Parts: sequence; C-alpha cells; structure tokens
Amino acid sequence: MFSTLQEYHQAIISAAWMIILSLIPQDLVRAGAILFGFLICVHAMRPRTLMKTLQLRLSSLEEKLQDAVDSGIMRQSDTIFTNQFTRDIGRIRYTIFELYERMLMTSGGIFQEVKAVWEGLSLKINQCIRDVDDLERDLEINRAKILKNRYHLWK
Repeated sequence: MFSTLQEYHQAIISAAWMIILSLIPQDLVRAGAILFGFLICVHAMRPRTLMKTLQLRLSSLEEKLQDAVDSGIMRQSDTIFTNQFTRDIGRIRYTIFELYERMLMTSGGIFQEVKAVWEGLSLKINQCIRDVDDLERDLEINRAKILKNRYHLWK
C-alpha cells in the first residue's frame, strides 16, 4: 500500500489534520473568517495608512503647482482661479494639520485606532484625499485651457 516510510508519515499527518479539522465547529471557522475580514478592513482604514496616502497626494499636487508656476501657467491664469486655488489649498493644508494632530493622538495602540475609525477619522481623511484630488484635477484643467489658448494663437 505505501511504498516508502515517508508516504506512510504523510498519510498519518493528513489523517490527523482531517480529524482535527472535523472537530472544529463550523461556527468557530465562520467567526474566525469574520474576524480576519474585520482586521483586514481595519488595517486598510487605519488613519496612519490613510494619512501617508494623503501626504503623498498633497506632495504630488504641490509638485504640479510648482511646475505650473515655473512654466508661467499660474501667471497666465485668471485672478479668480488663482485666488480660489490659493484659498482651497490653504484650507486643505489646515485640514491636514488638524487630521494629523488627531491621528497622532490615536497612536497609543490598535484599540485607539479602531476607536478613531469608529469616530470617523478615516472618513475625514478620505474626504480630504478626495478634496486634494479635485484640486489637482482643477489645476490640470486650468493648465490645459491655458496651453490650448497659447497654441490656438499659432493656428
């Protein structure tokens, strides 16, 4: 039946695992799966993780803004857009400092982070990420309009 001693040991180990797994109640397996899924969701929604994403997005926006200033795009923009953009980026920076401060207060452990997620800190960070993305999109639209007008004169 078994050609080697190793196959015999493998069969014993497989049979032992089958017995052990058959003894575990299915509800316990389901509860473990739910807990594991919850932990994955909490990790994805951790304020610290989201804050890193927010800071990366803000850095990207600031690089594009600097590029727009260096290339003269912002100088050619209308004053309404420039003033609104300045107000929006100032508001976002202030919000980021507030969120960063709240995130630092939750750095005591996983339970404090779960509490912060429950209280909506992650949702506010996600909203700020969307605001940064919207502002970046507005900057790109303005850049495209100005470049189109610049090259339209060449026609």
